[in-house]
Amino acid sequence: MFKRKLNRIETIALSVAVIAMMVGISLNTPFIAATAGTAVPLVFIVSTIGVLCIALSFVRLASKVGHAGSVYGLIYYAQGRNFGFIAGWAILLTYAVFVTAALCGFGLFASGLLAPVVNIPWPVYAFACAFLVWFITDRDIKLSTRLMLTIELFSVTLVLILSVIIVSVTKFTPAPFHLGSSGIGGLSQGLVFGVLTFIGFEAASSLGEEAQNPVRDVPFAIITTVLVAGAFFTFVGYAQTVGYGLGNISKFANAAAPFQDLAPQYAGAVMSGLIQFGALVSTFAMAVGSAAAAARLLVALARDGFLPSRLASVNQYGSPRVAGNLVMIMNLVLLAVLAAWHNNASDLYGYTGTVATLTVLIAYGMMNIASLIRFTKTDLQAARWYMPIPPVVGLLLAAYALFANIYPVPAFPFNYFPYIVIAYMAVGGAVLMAARRRVPHVDMAQYEFAAVQDVTEVS
Repeated sequence: MFKRKLNRIETIALSVAVIAMMVGISLNTPFIAATAGTAVPLVFIVSTIGVLCIALSFVRLASKVGHAGSVYGLIYYAQGRNFGFIAGWAILLTYAVFVTAALCGFGLFASGLLAPVVNIPWPVYAFACAFLVWFITDRDIKLSTRLMLTIELFSVTLVLILSVIIVSVTKFTPAPFHLGSSGIGGLSQGLVFGVLTFIGFEAASSLGEEAQNPVRDVPFAIITTVLVAGAFFTFVGYAQTVGYGLGNISKFANAAAPFQDLAPQYAGAVMSGLIQFGALVSTFAMAVGSAAAAARLLVALARDGFLPSRLASVNQYGSPRVAGNLVMIMNLVLLAVLAAWHNNASDLYGYTGTVATLTVLIAYGMMNIASLIRFTKTDLQAARWYMPIPPVVGLLLAAYALFANIYPVPAFPFNYFPYIVIAYMAVGGAVLMAARRRVPHVDMAQYEFAAVQDVTEVS
C-alpha cells in the first residue's frame, strides 16, 4: 500500500498547505475586524490557545496509531468503527470542498492579477488550476509536499515583509491587544472566524502511513503548524490593524482583500503585484493539499470496505490514483455547477468554505470526545488531572463555533448550508448502516505503534 518515505519537513508541508496561511490572513481578517474591532491580534492569540487544545487530541492519538484516514483512523482506534466512520465522513466533505474553495480563490486572484494584461473570466483560470492540481496529486507525494511547502514559504515571506514595513513606519500601540469598544461579545464573535482560519492544521494526520517516523513527525507537524500559524496570524493581524489605523477600522472590516489596500500604500505597486501572486499560488497549494488529504481518506474508507475496493488502489508513484481521480472529477463538476449558478468567485469561496467549516467542526468535536474517552481514565490514575482540560476546552470551542454558524439564522444562501450538511451526514449514516453487517471490524492494532511514551507525558 503506502510507503514510508516522507521526512519531517515533508510531513509538515501538508498541514501548511491545507491551512493556507496566506489565504486565511488575506480573506478572514476583515470578518474579525467587523466583530472584534481593533482587537484582531487578540482574537488570534485566544484562537491559537483554543486550537492548540483541539490539536492536543490529534497529537495524543497520532502518537499511538498511524493511519491514512486522519480522524477516521484515529477515532476508530479510540472509540470504534461507527464513530470513526462518522467523523471521517464529515471531514471528507471538508477536504473535498476545500479543493473547490481553493479553485475559486485561484480564479479570483488570477483574474485580478492579470486583468491589466488580458480579460479572461475567472472560471477559465479555476479550471486550468484544477487540471494542474490533478496532475500534481497523481505524482509522487514527495514532489507535491515539497512544491506546496516552497509555495507557502514564498507567499508567507512576502506577507511578512509587507507587515514588517507597516509596523516599522507606524507607532507601536498595545490597543489591538485589548478588548476595546467591542468588549467580550465582539471577541467571542471574532473567535469564530479566528478558529476557522486554522482549519486544515490536522491534515498531516492523513500521512500516518507515509511518514518515515510517524510517531514523532505527525504530532510535531500538527503542533508546529498551529504555533507557527498562530504567531503569523497574530503579527500580520496587528500589522493590518495599525496599517489601516485604529480610527479607520470600518474600512478594514469592509475590505475584500486587505493587502490590496495596504501593499500599494506602504510598499508600492511592485509589492502589491507580488502579494497578489503570493495569494494566487497559495490557493494552488491549498487545492493540492486538500485533494491529497481527501484521496487518502477515500483510500482508507475503501480499504475497510465502506466504499468500492477499487478506490483503495495506488499507482506506481504510491499515490491514490483512482481515489484522486474521483476527488478531482467531483470538484470539476461542482465548480462547473457553481460557476454557472453564480459568477462571483469571492462569494463562491465563502459558500464552499462555510460548508467545509460546518463538517470539520463536527470532526473536531468528535476528536476531542475520543481523546477524553481514550485517555481520561489513565490520566486520572496517573494523577495527571490537568490532561482532560484541553480536550474539554477544544470540545466547547468546536461546539460554540458550530453553533455560531447556525444561530442566529444567517442570510441566504448561508441559511441553507446546515441542511446540506445534514443531508450529507444522513447519506453517511445510510452508508454506515448498509455496511454494518458486511464490513468486518478492522484490528487497529496493525496500525498501532510499538509501545512508546505518550508525547504529552512528563517523565
